[in-house]
Amino acid sequence: MLRPETPPEGSPLPERIRASLGRPDNPLFARAKTLGLTLRIRDVIPSTRRAHECAEYARAHDKLQAFHRGVLERYWSHGEDIHDWAVLGAVATAVGLDAAQMQAEVDAGQWRATTDAALAGAAQVGVRAVPTFLVADRIALSGAQEAEVFRQAFARLATPE
Repeated sequence: MLRPETPPEGSPLPERIRASLGRPDNPLFARAKTLGLTLRIRDVIPSTRRAHECAEYARAHDKLQAFHRGVLERYWSHGEDIHDWAVLGAVATAVGLDAAQMQAEVDAGQWRATTDAALAGAAQVGVRAVPTFLVADRIALSGAQEAEVFRQAFARLATPE
C-alpha cells in the first residue's frame, strides 16, 4: 500500500481481505491461474516504504522497470518480504545495481524526499493502493481489474463530457 505510516515490520492482513482470499471463487486467483502466474499471499502486508525508496534509487540509475518487476515478482510470486534488505538487495544485484550503495543511500535518507513527493503526487490523483492504473491522467482504477474495466474506462474517455 502507498501509506508511509505503515510500521516498518508491516501490518496484519485485514480479516475481510483474508476471508476474500480464502474463497475458492476468488477472481484474482482465477485470473492469475489463467495467465500461468503463481500468487503467494502473506499474513502480513509488509511496509513498502523502503522498496519505494529503493525504486527511486533504481530510477536514478535507469533500472526502474527491471527493479520494479523484480520486486513485484518477489512479493507476488514468491511471497517474500519486500521490506527485507536481503530481498531488495538480491533484486538490485539481479538487475545490475550496487545493492550495498543502494542500501547506504536509502538508510542515509537520500531518497526520502523524492519518495515523499511521489507519494503525495500519487495521493493527489487518487492512488490509494497498489496497483492503481491512471488512464489518461483522468481515471484511476485501483486493484487488479478485469480487462472489461479498462475497456469501459477507455470508452468513457471517448465519450464527450
